[in-house]
Amino acid sequence: MTGIVAGNFDVIHPGYVQMFNDMNKHVQEIHVLLHIDPSLDRPEKIKPLLSVEDRTMTLLALKGITNVSTYNSEKQLLKLIIDINPEIRFLGEDYINRTNYTGHGLAPKIIFLNRNHGWSTTKFKKLIANSIK
Repeated sequence: MTGIVAGNFDVIHPGYVQMFNDMNKHVQEIHVLLHIDPSLDRPEKIKPLLSVEDRTMTLLALKGITNVSTYNSEKQLLKLIIDINPEIRFLGEDYINRTNYTGHGLAPKIIFLNRNHGWSTTKFKKLIANSIK
């Protein structure tokens, strides 16, 4: 069974590790849809520090991740979801009761991932920045 998850996965932190471990309980293969640079469409987002090649290499080293496909627009994301045709789509709990996300209704099953671990890429980057001041 294949599941998909989308994001930019700039720096892998303990929250991501927990998330991927949770995903591995439901599927044999995780296909990551890697956003090349979310700041292009949404200026409020932080531009990734790591190259798409470095992020791909890091993701493929994690247990259960079998494929990484890149995208730069919501139109490209939609095409990937249609082409992959996953059995499960993973979304954060912040998507519960939302219908305005790309690819809504395409995956037969949605699993919402708990984000109460307290980690975020922004928090991790700020911790690193503050540690070297």
